Amino acid sequence: MDSPAFEAFVREHQRMVFAIAKQYVKEDHAADDVTQEAFIRAYRGIDGLRDKGYVKTWLYSLTRNAAIDWLRAHKRKFVSIEESEIDVAQPVVEENDDKADMLDAVMKVLEGLRQDYREIILMRYIEKLTYQQIAEALNMTVGAVGEKLHRVRNMIIERCGP
Repeated sequence: MDSPAFEAFVREHQRMVFAIAKQYVKEDHAADDVTQEAFIRAYRGIDGLRDKGYVKTWLYSLTRNAAIDWLRAHKRKFVSIEESEIDVAQPVVEENDDKADMLDAVMKVLEGLRQDYREIILMRYIEKLTYQQIAEALNMTVGAVGEKLHRVRNMIIERCGP
């Protein structure tokens, strides 16, 4: 991939990669380092990417691995997604207090999820990855992804109540 094409690739995916990195390392400066490392790895390996339809999955895996490597290299305690702050902008709900209350309840449930549940829900609903892409990124079967998503949706419904 030539330099201008890779620059466009970075611009297109930079926010996503930074958000993933920050989920793991929490601090902006560390997330910047991880983002840079992930794109270096992407540059080195993009020509070997067989199916261009899986770019987001591939980048997710590269970023996740770069973040874990960064944490190991800096001898820091691994911060699970479960314990991290997720930078998800909450929409402003002016018309309906019930919707705002429901959104608050859902956000609280998400904060209390196990790391694997939270990771899968973020990949599906924030990153908009398919079941197949999630399965490949997390080295799981598509069935396991579906099962975990079903379980976590039921948890949210149970905990948010009618």
